Amino acid sequence: MKRQYCASVYIIDFEAETILLMYNKKLEKWLQPGGHIENMELPFETCLREAKEETGIDVSLLNNSSFTSFNYQPVYVEHYKNKVGDMIDFQFVAFPLNKKLSNNSENNLVKWQNISNIDTECDIDDEIKFKAKFLFNTYRETYFLLNS
Repeated sequence: MKRQYCASVYIIDFEAETILLMYNKKLEKWLQPGGHIENMELPFETCLREAKEETGIDVSLLNNSSFTSFNYQPVYVEHYKNKVGDMIDFQFVAFPLNKKLSNNSENNLVKWQNISNIDTECDIDDEIKFKAKFLFNTYRETYFLLNS
């Protein structure tokens, strides 16, 4: 099985206290937007492109190392095997620049999920629930400092 590289992004609306999730038909579960890294793309460029393609919105990445640097670092790098293949996923966190969602043919369900009641949703994996709460609490202050 050939190893594949992808990037994904946890899009958090810190003001509304929601996270953007999409239903992946291939994997049959709710996930953060993301996809395969294309030729000569950096992982952070992939997650910006995939966010727009899969949800219709533009996002701004939050950098976990500096307020002024454009050296975006992933918050997680995960290795896993699933129906798609042997994957390395570079995961980032961002906030939406606009909130008008659009669906596409590959992943036709996109929704804003309230973080405060995410634990009651039985169709969302525990890993996504944990990361949504953790990233919201970790980056909330950074977001409000950057946008005040």
